[in-house]
Amino acid sequence: MALFESIPQVAILGARGIGQVHARLFQKSGANICAILGSSMRTAQQTAELLHKSIGISPKPFDKLESLIKETQPDALSICTPAEFHFEQILTAFDQGLAVFCEKPLFWKKNLNPDLLEAQINLLNEHQDRCLFLNTCNAYFMESVLEKTGKPSIIKSFSFKFYTQGPHEGKDIAVDLLPHGFSLLISLLGYKNIFGVFEEVEVDSYQCKFNYGDCKVFFEFKEIIDGQKHLSFSINDREFTRGQEGKGETYRVFLNDQLTGATIETEDPFQVYISRFLSGLNSGNKSELDKFTEGAFNLRMMSQIYFGDLYESH
Repeated sequence: MALFESIPQVAILGARGIGQVHARLFQKSGANICAILGSSMRTAQQTAELLHKSIGISPKPFDKLESLIKETQPDALSICTPAEFHFEQILTAFDQGLAVFCEKPLFWKKNLNPDLLEAQINLLNEHQDRCLFLNTCNAYFMESVLEKTGKPSIIKSFSFKFYTQGPHEGKDIAVDLLPHGFSLLISLLGYKNIFGVFEEVEVDSYQCKFNYGDCKVFFEFKEIIDGQKHLSFSINDREFTRGQEGKGETYRVFLNDQLTGATIETEDPFQVYISRFLSGLNSGNKSELDKFTEGAFNLRMMSQIYFGDLYESH
């Protein structure tokens, strides 16, 4: 991978919604947003105008990925499109030798099955120009906690609660939020086997229990458009809760240790992950930049829980 003597050029695929946050944070971290991809030229142009008004950038709008790559020659793609488009867009990026920063999950679609999922993971894994960074940035909270409190010698239980204002319902909530829980688990315990899965699915909530190696795990997710946001996790019943205050330049995020009452200062996880991605891009260190193995393991865990017995028999 080449070293960049000039500002890295990043194209945002799906620049509405979370893509606008990507654009702002990439720009803040020193990249140039050279282009955006929309579902149509009309929506792409509208989003380009919005980004110009809100953060002063002038990305070129496109509705075809091949044209975007050919005309603007970006160094990397930031993929914020619906998960059903991720696989083909990642593959196109790899074919063009481009690094990828991708929203979670790695990929997903309605008619996916365990065999197809494994085939697609393997196709990406074996690509000679594979270079991918999955945005499961909430795992940075775990890094901050372990740095501050130390890692317990024995971890018997872990729980993660995440309430968002997302639009998903039922098991689609799991597809949206499970990757965050798994990223925390990987950060805490590394790669383990899942077994003993139990799920409870409601219209606006999803819960699951399972064993992760020797650790008992509980996830609770809610998505209510006008609901209250919440993120917390517990290690051996010691709970840490996310807090935030301020906006824009005064924005601050932190964790509250419910056992001691102490505040654990932390950087914005999203900003940290984008900065790490750009650091790898600028250094040319492919091993630093490519986190595909972790992203694939995360996706396989979601598949195992989502498909249950079907996954075990594939």
